[in-house]
Amino acid sequence: MSEQEARELAAGFDLRPAWRLDDAQIEADAVAFWSRLNLLPADVKPERRAKELAAVAYKDDRIVGVCTAQLARLEQVRARLAMIRSATDPDHRRGYSSQALTIYARELLEVWAKAHPEERIAGMGAVIQSENLRGRGKEPVWPTTKLTLIGYTPDNNQVRVYWFEDFRLD
Repeated sequence: MSEQEARELAAGFDLRPAWRLDDAQIEADAVAFWSRLNLLPADVKPERRAKELAAVAYKDDRIVGVCTAQLARLEQVRARLAMIRSATDPDHRRGYSSQALTIYARELLEVWAKAHPEERIAGMGAVIQSENLRGRGKEPVWPTTKLTLIGYTPDNNQVRVYWFEDFRLD
């Protein structure tokens, strides 16, 4: 699914890039989103997490979804990935905005990785912790986001990966 198809999937939402843009307004809106929904653990500084924003979804000039990414080596696959986290306002979880935001972020991160080959980013990964997604856990590949099951964490959360098309392992 392409960026354009993601936008169509999230009709009525405004998907915006945030990866490495240092956009003060988007970061402030994300901090307000996390605070309003009390989403971040006490030991996480929202302003620091805002620097990890990959993409956001707005509805009526307010953020209703965020996707952050942290570049890290995932030993299970012996590669460096953009490990994402996402959150969606509970009032907007019934639609496809979260899937669309994940696809949109994936496309942004893949383009960025291709433009920065020195970073050696192999793909996008996620540890699935959402109870809402556990029912979909029996699907080895999620068709819309293309996230593929590659294993489990010690506490039994699924680990999923999407490999960037142009990346080649060492």
